[in-house]
Amino acid sequence: MLLDNYALKLLNQGQTTVNNYLLQNYHQIGVSNEALLVYLLIKGNHDLIVPMPEIGDLQQQTGFSEQKLFNLFHQMIEKKLAAITQIDVEGQKVDAYDFSQMYEKLGLLKSQEQDTQQQDDKPIGVNQRQAVFESIEKEFGRTLSPIEMETISQWLDIDHYTPEIIQMALKEAVLSQVYNLKYMDRILSNWEKKNLKSSQQVEAYRRKRKASESEPPARYSGPKIPFINLSGKPEDNQ
Repeated sequence: MLLDNYALKLLNQGQTTVNNYLLQNYHQIGVSNEALLVYLLIKGNHDLIVPMPEIGDLQQQTGFSEQKLFNLFHQMIEKKLAAITQIDVEGQKVDAYDFSQMYEKLGLLKSQEQDTQQQDDKPIGVNQRQAVFESIEKEFGRTLSPIEMETISQWLDIDHYTPEIIQMALKEAVLSQVYNLKYMDRILSNWEKKNLKSSQQVEAYRRKRKASESEPPARYSGPKIPFINLSGKPEDNQ
């Protein structure tokens, strides 16, 4: 089926290419939905250095007020996602936005993800594995079965739980006086759901939970509630 004239006109307007990693992770580097929309509208065929747009055009495209647009650009500069610079356009100096910092933050995020992945993929040494087995056997007061050893190996090799995290789950199980791997597995799964991947994160979570449990219940500070005297005895008006 041939494209009609309207479709051809749309294609002739040009296309904007966007980095997929930016679309997938812009929130993690501090870019809001509205700021991303503005960036996509002004970037055109640019990426890093973008000439300052006409605010009136952006108002029509976004429906945002002039003040809101200024605030969005100011926030991006404050968050070190953009900077103001100048470029040559047909022999004249014009103001522009430099988004190099935004892509630097994106590159740093990618690097951190790769470091984490490499750490997760690092094989557990024989001594570390044996130390985990021995710690659990000591606390359980018995020898582990082959199936239990396989479960622990899956924690280390497939789930990528660190030996330190497993030791902390063991401590939780012992404090609760529950000496089985199923209980430990529930603890580990719960921490994973909360994105607690290091012993420091687990310890911080424990402290926060303990602090919330130790807080006294809030006293009622609303209006005095009248009660109906069903006893027939006169009330004490002290």
